[in-house]
Amino acid sequence: MANTKKPMPNPFYVILVIAGVIFCITACAYGTMTLLFLHPESAEQADASRKSFLSLVDQHGLTAMVVELIVLALATVAAIATDDYWQRKSNRIGDEKQGNRHES
Repeated sequence: MANTKKPMPNPFYVILVIAGVIFCITACAYGTMTLLFLHPESAEQADASRKSFLSLVDQHGLTAMVVELIVLALATVAAIATDDYWQRKSNRIGDEKQGNRHES
């Protein structure tokens, strides 16, 4: 019978992907805000929804990016530190499943 042992994912990898995507979106928004403020004539022509978004990014963008970087750093350290644990747990579960198959 083919070995269908699927490794148990490290949950910190999921956190890393989510935090990375959010950081990427925040960084792009922050960069866009900066570019629009370099050309004030285009920022003045912006509609109300864009102005409120730019205001939000202007007020909280740097804080959001710093918090996201901290989350990324902590999740990276946690993922590296617990990788062996999740690998062993995955192997243990796979061995138990194979043991149950052989008993049948």
